[in-house]
Amino acid sequence: MVSSQDYPYLKVYLALRSYQTEVLAYIDTGFDGYLIMPVDLTQELGKPDYVSRWELGDGSLTEGQDYVGSIRIIGLSDNIEARITAIGNEFIIGRALIDQYRVILDHGRRVDVEK
Repeated sequence: MVSSQDYPYLKVYLALRSYQTEVLAYIDTGFDGYLIMPVDLTQELGKPDYVSRWELGDGSLTEGQDYVGSIRIIGLSDNIEARITAIGNEFIIGRALIDQYRVILDHGRRVDVEK
């Protein structure tokens, strides 16, 4: 089990093409995808593998640039192959990733994750 005191964030390892990093990502149960990353990273990554359409919380539609890569929650051994979407300016974990685990949001103090 992994515990994060940075509620409601988890530290994840991200690998896209030659780009690799560890980031703190916000858990958003309203997002259906794997991971959102800041659009600024597209300058380093180049042309996306796919273009996707997303409905935002306010009902508006936006396009995202999708890259195929892998994600691992730091402290767990699973590398998850995923489409990582560039929209906005922060890292956000979605349901496609967290639904593969048991995730406990513990009284606004910590996040526990286990297989």
